[in-house]
Amino acid sequence: MDSPLLRWDVSSPREVALARMKALGTSVAVPPSTFSLRAESENNENNADRQEELSTALSDTDGLAVPLTSILSSAYDEWLRSARVRCKQVGLHIMTEGLHEEKKDDVEHDNSPAAASSSASTTKFIVHETQATNCLRQVLQLHTKVCQLDSTLAEELGREGSHAVLAKLIRFDMQSEIDMADSIASFNIEEEDADAVMELQDLACEIAAICGGSFPMKVAPFTLDALRSRLPLHFIVSSVPGHNTSTLDCQQHHILIHQVTARRQGAQEDVGFVMWPSAVVLASWVASNPSKVLGKRCLEIGSGCGLTGLATAAIFAAHRVKDEESQIILTDFNETVLQNADRNIHLNDLGGCAATTLCDFYEQTGTNVDGGWIDGSRTTKEPVDVVLAADVICKPEDAVAAANTIYDALRPGGHAYVISGSAKHRFGVDRFKDECDIVGLKVEISNISDIYDGALVSSSQGEDGRRGIEQCSGYVDGMTLSFFHVTKPRT
Repeated sequence: MDSPLLRWDVSSPREVALARMKALGTSVAVPPSTFSLRAESENNENNADRQEELSTALSDTDGLAVPLTSILSSAYDEWLRSARVRCKQVGLHIMTEGLHEEKKDDVEHDNSPAAASSSASTTKFIVHETQATNCLRQVLQLHTKVCQLDSTLAEELGREGSHAVLAKLIRFDMQSEIDMADSIASFNIEEEDADAVMELQDLACEIAAICGGSFPMKVAPFTLDALRSRLPLHFIVSSVPGHNTSTLDCQQHHILIHQVTARRQGAQEDVGFVMWPSAVVLASWVASNPSKVLGKRCLEIGSGCGLTGLATAAIFAAHRVKDEESQIILTDFNETVLQNADRNIHLNDLGGCAATTLCDFYEQTGTNVDGGWIDGSRTTKEPVDVVLAADVICKPEDAVAAANTIYDALRPGGHAYVISGSAKHRFGVDRFKDECDIVGLKVEISNISDIYDGALVSSSQGEDGRRGIEQCSGYVDGMTLSFFHVTKPRT
């Protein structure tokens, strides 16, 4: 088998996500635009051609699961065919060992092409280090890696039919194949053959384990529309044009965001499953004001999918800031949401600048003068310099809890930057300033349309030329957003 996919040395969740996008014809210009190749082709003078072949193989294929399942099925079928043929060859080879010694000497000393061909085709091994075995191993290793890196693709592969192939491999019994071979010879399985089969079955079981209790999945491929809805959203986050003169500050940050698609949003507690407009606008504000976060310990509360925190981490990465004092911690009270945020950190290769932890607004007291917030394990954490929050108020009680959380999380003199839909769009937002006043926080309120002449709303771009906010849930054309600059006074 000479599939270009076998040259793919996939190395990161981001690379798999880009391949999924490319396979559905929705790829965007996200750097880097190339895919990793296997090491043996790195020094090949045709490396550019190989890269193009791989890129073509990943393009417009009705989803990445289709070609990956196809090469798995082909590799298994060829391996099984080869194993059955070699069972017969091995049986015949063993039969010849019972020939008279003089006849064997004639065969051994026969240098004719026919004799050489016969000798080459009758080996005692059935699957050990055969070309078909090596190919199937390589395909299984590719499947293992992509499933480990992208759980969404792992599900798509299962429903496309890869699990049916894996199940057949796991049930494969070499002794049964030997018994069915068209030969009167009986022979024992060599240890090398048994080990080779076990290695392949172990790889198949490893893929099955990645799917948890969902193996084997029934063959039921996703529709193209469903596959596209499962792709990560792409946001190009940049500063407001003309606001910053520094080349580094004007960089565009390509952020990929997986929403939670494995479960349906069924309650208010699940709002973090999807993207919301305020996160897009706050991400653009941070990109336009990098000095507000650089060199600071930052915390995003109610992170949801994590766009604002990831944009902040991307700024740290662009400035090569990875020290402990310049990190952002993404928090949420919903564990499923937080797992998705952690997935998005790795999807964007930002593990060195961002981390996640549980934080429940309703466990914060709003009384910690020196700062210190409580995480999900009830441990009091060190205060931070900056708190970021986007669309964290959905009901009046949230305004109280958000004010308490910001007060406890900030060190004296720290700042919080909060963006939310106005009271017309979000219940309880009109109480937020009053609750901040009660705990001793100072608040300045602005309308987003008055900041940079409203350019924050359009500075982040999405797919197909749309504005970033237009990819979000809860967005309505003409909606008003409020910006809260919150300060914790020094004692």
